[in-house]
Amino acid sequence: MNRRERGVTLVVGLVLLSIVTLLALAGANGAHVEQLLAQNESFRENAAIAASTGIEVALRAIVNSPAPDTVTSGLAGEVPGDLPGAAASYQATIRFMGYEDGVPQDEGAQLAGAHFEIESTGQSARNAVDRQRAHVLLVVKSDTPVSGRACEPLVAQRCRQLHELRLQSWQRVPAT
Repeated sequence: MNRRERGVTLVVGLVLLSIVTLLALAGANGAHVEQLLAQNESFRENAAIAASTGIEVALRAIVNSPAPDTVTSGLAGEVPGDLPGAAASYQATIRFMGYEDGVPQDEGAQLAGAHFEIESTGQSARNAVDRQRAHVLLVVKSDTPVSGRACEPLVAQRCRQLHELRLQSWQRVPAT
């Protein structure tokens, strides 16, 4: 081998070593990005869990209230997260929408439906936010005479019972 060929071997070896190093760095960077994406997804899930917790706490407040129009309108709390240091929080608002006297009921039961709208926003680390809204109906005793619909137990018009909580809808709302 002459001197010139040994020099070319060195250059080719250095070029190959550089390419392998660049590929390793790109792989490490890709793994880091994947890790960040997985953490962000976990934070979004924590925010969704916090928002759902806010809905559940609001439902408990509705059921435990002495009268529908006395339900506390604002609730807030903390929810421990799945990741260390990733505790999430929720803020829920309850809005009493009014009464419905046409709920299916046994004759003479004098029941009415109290409608509520609950909106809950869950927040977690890295500005992860999830907002959920639920509409519920709580069956209560009516102070005034009502003309409820007749029950049909074998059809969709099932009789409502006192203190029954019926979830009308539960949906995710775009966070603004």
